[in-house]
Amino acid sequence: MTDKGADEAGRRTEQLARLQGIRSYVEDDDYNYLDLTGIYSSDPVAKTPFIVAGTFIPEEIGGTVGVVNADEDPEETLARENLNQMLNNFLPGGYKQRWGNFDLWRGNWNHESAMGHADIGPMFDWAESYPLTDLLGDVSEVEYTELPFEPEDVRVYVPLTIRVTEENKSDPNYVWIPEKGIVWTGDPPMTTEPLSSDPTTNYLWFKHIAGEFEGEREPVDSAGIISSYSFEDDCEFVRCYYGSLLTLYPADSTETRSEIMRYRCESDEKTAFVASNEQSQLLTFELDRQDLRSRLQSTLDSNPRLRRDLQFALLESNIWQRLFFDERALNHVYAVRPLVEHLLGIDYQSRVVDETELGVFELSGTKVADEVKRLLPDESDRHLRLLGHERRDVSDVFTTIDEHPGPIAELLARCRNDNLVMDFAERALVHSAEHALSTWANNLMGSGTSFELWYDVNFQETGDDTARIAVYDPIQGGAGIAKEVYQQLQANDLDIERGLAAQGRCHSATADRAAIELLANYPDGSLYDVYRNDHDEFVEMATDVVKSKVDDPDAYSMDDLVAHVEQRTRNLFETRELATFYSYVADEYTRVETAIGRTPRVVDLALHLNRHVFTDPEIKATYDRFADDSGRRDIAELGERLGELVVQCVTACPDCLKTETGLCLHGTGQQESRLNRRLLSEVFSQ
Repeated sequence: MTDKGADEAGRRTEQLARLQGIRSYVEDDDYNYLDLTGIYSSDPVAKTPFIVAGTFIPEEIGGTVGVVNADEDPEETLARENLNQMLNNFLPGGYKQRWGNFDLWRGNWNHESAMGHADIGPMFDWAESYPLTDLLGDVSEVEYTELPFEPEDVRVYVPLTIRVTEENKSDPNYVWIPEKGIVWTGDPPMTTEPLSSDPTTNYLWFKHIAGEFEGEREPVDSAGIISSYSFEDDCEFVRCYYGSLLTLYPADSTETRSEIMRYRCESDEKTAFVASNEQSQLLTFELDRQDLRSRLQSTLDSNPRLRRDLQFALLESNIWQRLFFDERALNHVYAVRPLVEHLLGIDYQSRVVDETELGVFELSGTKVADEVKRLLPDESDRHLRLLGHERRDVSDVFTTIDEHPGPIAELLARCRNDNLVMDFAERALVHSAEHALSTWANNLMGSGTSFELWYDVNFQETGDDTARIAVYDPIQGGAGIAKEVYQQLQANDLDIERGLAAQGRCHSATADRAAIELLANYPDGSLYDVYRNDHDEFVEMATDVVKSKVDDPDAYSMDDLVAHVEQRTRNLFETRELATFYSYVADEYTRVETAIGRTPRVVDLALHLNRHVFTDPEIKATYDRFADDSGRRDIAELGERLGELVVQCVTACPDCLKTETGLCLHGTGQQESRLNRRLLSEVFSQ
């Protein structure tokens, strides 16, 4: 046979094989119809990318992974699911009802590992793994994480398959194993502490770009803080999960506590970071740090109340890092806010009663403990006990402060250091700008999507002249939304800085302030009659107050603000008695704000009213009724009542900058303290 004849015979053999594959597909009882997907998936010659996709539903960021039932032999495939979702459900500490008959599942990880670690090796087949230093470079520590790691001891693992195992959903028997430092189910052959339910699990993670930023920088014509922007059609971030933050609920107890589990792959004898590769289209902005810090300094110098609020945000952020993560001095994540509230109370006493300029920030650790003793009296339910806090002999907050005077003093000293406050303000501003970029870009396109967020958290440590913030599409491979924003930037002269500033102008906070001022204008409660009898006049009064609070009408919906003020007033004016009480307290609110030099919180109003001399017996009677129901953890009515009046959003809330936990790097409890809407609006409006 000639070479030509041999080639022809080969082609016919190939064609027959392809036709046989198609015929087998058509004759299958389950798929006895002809479609392009079936033809190409059955064609032995067709190669990617010529295979037609089996679905037109886009993949969420991070891609998909196969999930198999490790209890079956051979293993049974349960589903293909989004990788990030599965890691957020089934990494150690996670229990979810899902497949089958809505059965209870957990990841097939093992407890035979180092103390406080879970062996995740049995839970996965790996698509790839590599040393962490290949991702981060030759670094001495992992700057991203709240927990300490030695970079050379860590390996990054990207899953190909996840194995899960079914638990007894009727009686899972959750337990904590002290000698292992892990959560478990069933009856393991070791000492355990029973739990009343599954733990609440928040996963700790960070993102790092795979490779380098390659997008061409486009300079901004009216360059200020934003010096340039760029777009990349194909960019990849690696999201690394490095720990499980558990909130445990011991059986037969009302107490909670928090524990942290890390991961190891014992077959490699390495600490494990479990990763997903997030491929998308990226829009990046670069912020000029010299201009940014100059404006920051001007803002803080001209607005001392904002600066004091910022100091307390820094204090809360430091409490999370030092006392919760480093010292493990706090029993659980819910202990942070009560500690901050005690320190705010001490600040009120120091500023108003003792008339000191720096307030709590000038105190030593032992002096703080003495002040807590004064504010948690054993003999009466006054001072901080009005808000339901316990007596000092059983107070967890007092124990924490009394046993850690050194760290407490250090944290307070850091908050009065101008350079550290300035550095924190810069980090908060860049983080806020990252969130603002997402909402601004979303509003610009009207896409209704939630961008994935990223900013360079290490820009200060590296000494860069610019700080990068970025957003990318939440669809694996990109969805064209970030690209549309980029094209809008190229085609139109958009005022980016004004757009970002507008994201910090919170409707809720503005309406809260307007409602407080409106009530304070009528401290005798006479506004109640106007509200009840003349709606048009009330709306006109509310509109006038709202206008006085708005510096950029284009950044707000005035109708929404007035409606919010009306709703707040409706909640406060249920009866004439309550209207009179709240109007009086609103007037006192303005006095408290002047005295303490920051945004008043519930604790400030409670301590102020505790020492206040009421001249109106009816208002005094209302206050006494609320205060007498306080001092108990299950009631604390005074705190609840005062909480209805104060400004709810001090630094950030879901109405302005706060976003979903899974989108923000600092989403696990710290998001509000590391964002600052007022700082964003002030600086970007200059």
